[in-house]
Amino acid sequence: MPHAVIETHTPIIALDNKSVFFSKKFRLFVVPISVKCEDFIIKVYQNHGKIVVKLDKTTYPFITDDVKSAILGFAEYLANKLNGRIVSHNLNRTYRDCVFAKNYLLDVRSINEMGVNNLLKSNRIRLEVGMGRGEFLLETAKSNPEVEFIGVEIANEPILKAAFRFTREGLSNVKIIKHDARYIFDLFDANSVECVYVNFPEPWFKFKKVKHTLLNVDTLKKIERVLKKGGNIELLTDNLAYAVSVVTALETHTTLKNTQNRCIDIFKGSVDTYFERRWKKRERTIYRVVYEKNIESEAVGIDKITFPLNVKRDYVLENGLIFKILDVFENSSDQRIVEVTFGRSTNPQHSYFGLTNSDELFLIPQSIFVADEDALKSLELATI
Repeated sequence: MPHAVIETHTPIIALDNKSVFFSKKFRLFVVPISVKCEDFIIKVYQNHGKIVVKLDKTTYPFITDDVKSAILGFAEYLANKLNGRIVSHNLNRTYRDCVFAKNYLLDVRSINEMGVNNLLKSNRIRLEVGMGRGEFLLETAKSNPEVEFIGVEIANEPILKAAFRFTREGLSNVKIIKHDARYIFDLFDANSVECVYVNFPEPWFKFKKVKHTLLNVDTLKKIERVLKKGGNIELLTDNLAYAVSVVTALETHTTLKNTQNRCIDIFKGSVDTYFERRWKKRERTIYRVVYEKNIESEAVGIDKITFPLNVKRDYVLENGLIFKILDVFENSSDQRIVEVTFGRSTNPQHSYFGLTNSDELFLIPQSIFVADEDALKSLELATI
């Protein structure tokens, strides 16, 4: 994670700056930052006599030179203000620019407002969950120029590599969503996706953590809703236990039907991705699961919540949903930012909001989250 370490004998509470928001609970503060392509949060705290200036990954920025430069610039300012010096950092230039990646990005804030289908304006959509470096999506999109492809990926480095590949090939029928895939399916219309590809997810899968995995029961039911009649979910994995857990969930909790001779079959083809090459080199067996949708889902819309939102409870745990204000940050002008966890209690989201003096949550540029059904319900619970 991008960071800088400052050595100083002056405590951070000595800093007086309106852009700095001090925690009510801990000896730390946050700084909202906006650069050319990104809006993010810097978190600053003391650790073993030193001050750490660190990117808060909650806001999901592309880690490019603009982001690193902003963090380093603030660290230099802080070191000067506190009569200290930067003793280490990992913020050297990498000559990575955000613009070419942003050309392919569907921003989650726009998705929350309009929905994926309205942004794409296409009636032929296919989705790869865990796009990685984009090898599979690149070749599939090239072979199907009439189809709009979406790659969902949370990791920074693979997305940048994928975007570079797409740019080099001049692809115009690919988009990227940079977020946790478990939350994004509610933002698609029902019966609107031709296929959901999942290639080699969860390389360290454990049965005891199955409810937290990507293809858990909740996610598979959401995938069922967005698939068109005749549409498929296709899974490739080297982990037989994972394939078993997915088939069990599909058979028990969805109406999707197996399309192969066996529910879990051995894959003889190739998708030429990083993990496929890795597992084949280690001579692992690759398993394939393909299930088809035969019944149309009811088209039920998701209600939207209008901000500002009057919060009456700072902690709610009800019907498997959670809303909790983790911390309140205040600047020298008595303005406040809050750090909140919310959504399904087993897989909650995490974001920052502004907070008025009358306890109303409002959106700031750094409010990066997906307004899925669980998130909206938990936010609504906090207003009751």
